[in-house]
Amino acid sequence: LKSEMAAALAALVFILAALAAGVHSQATRVIVDTDMSVSCDDVGALCLLHAMMDNGEAEILGVVHDTGLPTGVGAISVINTYYGRPEIPIGAYKGSFAATEAGPYVNTLVEKFPSPIKNYTQVPDAVRVYRQILSQQDYKSVWIVSIGFATNLVALINSRPDDISPMTGLQMLDYHVAGVAWMGGQYPRSPPGEAEWNFAHDGIGPETLLSVSSMPKSLELMFSGFELGEKVATGGVMTDQTPEANPCRAAYILSVGPGKDELSWDLVTALYAVSGLQPLWSEVATGYNNVTETGDNVWIDDGVDHSQAYMLQLASPANVSAVINAYLVQPPLRR
Repeated sequence: LKSEMAAALAALVFILAALAAGVHSQATRVIVDTDMSVSCDDVGALCLLHAMMDNGEAEILGVVHDTGLPTGVGAISVINTYYGRPEIPIGAYKGSFAATEAGPYVNTLVEKFPSPIKNYTQVPDAVRVYRQILSQQDYKSVWIVSIGFATNLVALINSRPDDISPMTGLQMLDYHVAGVAWMGGQYPRSPPGEAEWNFAHDGIGPETLLSVSSMPKSLELMFSGFELGEKVATGGVMTDQTPEANPCRAAYILSVGPGKDELSWDLVTALYAVSGLQPLWSEVATGYNNVTETGDNVWIDDGVDHSQAYMLQLASPANVSAVINAYLVQPPLRR
């Protein structure tokens, strides 16, 4: 019993230290680019960022959905509404990519929880939302949290001057964006024939290659690999520690069952975007991510700083899970 109590106390001390390390003098401004459609870890990531926003650690400038699933933006709107922020701008990719792929939670959230937006006919194109938000931000003041596919990033990269801004998309990225926290790939390389989902699913590889290779060199690209998030399981605590009105709780129960955890690929990425590496992770900060048209990737460590890095586990997965779960069960400030 004493050893169990000591372990619990050590975990609590670590959680408090990690949360304290994430406190900033100024909130980290983020745009969330998510494929909220199949896995519920996208839901968890957005809920975590809202909790961090309640704490003054983050500011969610907007959320863009990057698959063609019409109701994906509805699920985003449900979460924003639950946290008291229905006004956060939402944009949608409206093409055919992954347009029919929906996990077990999306339609239930849209149908049974309150929100002003139900489908993508009610929101602008994602690239327009990206451009509107970025045009209003200061120099190097925004982090993009990329926890899905590259559809919207490619559209932004290819965008031209318009009524919103005289800048091209690349110029806006170069000026306004500090970095991209990017859930995608495996490190130091993807196994043969096993390209990671976000980089390769359903032929998205060419878009992944274009988006990674075209990013301005002034941006910091931090890659959070599949191998990192699969070690961290979170979310099951919401079943008993949050109310039934919580759509984040509902999404996890519908996806994996009451009291069950989901792996935390997107939550790890979102947490890094706001809080940085220490004390949870370290990095490989020399070299660059070589991505192919199939979505396979290998890290080429040439000893040179290319403003790219990938994350390495530093703290135990259990401690990372404890930090994330503390945010997930935090009551919304604005309800």
